[in-house]
Amino acid sequence: MNLPNVTLRQLEYLVAVAETGSLTGAAARCHVSQGAVSLALTELERVLDLQLVVRSPRRGAALTAAGQRVLADARRVVGALGDLGAQARGLSRTVGGTLVVGCYAPIAPFHLPAAMATFEQANPGVSVRFVEGSLPEIGEHLLTGRCEIAFLYDQDLQPGLAFRRLYDQEPKVLLPQGHRLRRRRAVHLRDLAGDPFVLLDVPPSEHYFRSVFTAAGLDMVVAHRARSFELARSLVARGLGYSMTVQQPAVSQSYEGLEVVSLPLRDAVPTTPVVLGWAQGGPLTRRAQAFADHCAVLFRP
Repeated sequence: MNLPNVTLRQLEYLVAVAETGSLTGAAARCHVSQGAVSLALTELERVLDLQLVVRSPRRGAALTAAGQRVLADARRVVGALGDLGAQARGLSRTVGGTLVVGCYAPIAPFHLPAAMATFEQANPGVSVRFVEGSLPEIGEHLLTGRCEIAFLYDQDLQPGLAFRRLYDQEPKVLLPQGHRLRRRRAVHLRDLAGDPFVLLDVPPSEHYFRSVFTAAGLDMVVAHRARSFELARSLVARGLGYSMTVQQPAVSQSYEGLEVVSLPLRDAVPTTPVVLGWAQGGPLTRRAQAFADHCAVLFRP
């Protein structure tokens, strides 16, 4: 935005409103009055000749479609100037500010807690927040600037994203404790062809698991669809079918305390690497680059 009348403070207030959902929350975060936030946003809307925020006494404040588009630029400008300020103050070896990290929901428990805790410990000047969702949702968040960097599978990623591979691993089959194949060291998918299949149905999981069945020369016939990883495991634990997973929790029990058996596949099937992704078109902020470097070490195979 090459507009001389747009100020950094106005952009900071817009970002704060987007993240808190209200003028009151934005004012508290920025340590100013609600009136100051409202006045700054009104002036920003006048300069851009766009309605950016819808204000409602009951629902708080929400960004319009135009506001969402401006928000992506606002986050980049605020982040870049924050980095510049740190360097100008002679803090070239430290990073600061707020980093919003996205994550594909099924893999979030395996990555977000460890990454957030260890990164903030190593970089106390950075506050990490997160958003989670399906791969298409997180990809859109990256492109619109809602998050700077995200944990994704390298699967059906939108154009306009760059990524850095963290690691790759083979999918495994999940069986109930009493399953006839539970004592094997590994299984072929064809050995399970007559069993009901429980699909983790968060896009693009179905596309990936269908590719696994296709590679094994089988059709994927779904008996149950689960929108969460733990529901899929719990259905398996109750003997309602078998499932497949890429991520492996440290515990082998469902929420009910029932055992779930995890076995490797003997079939040669495609994998789906875990990557860190970000929007193309400009350099990462220093805090996002530091986070990417940190995660490359933390999740090294």
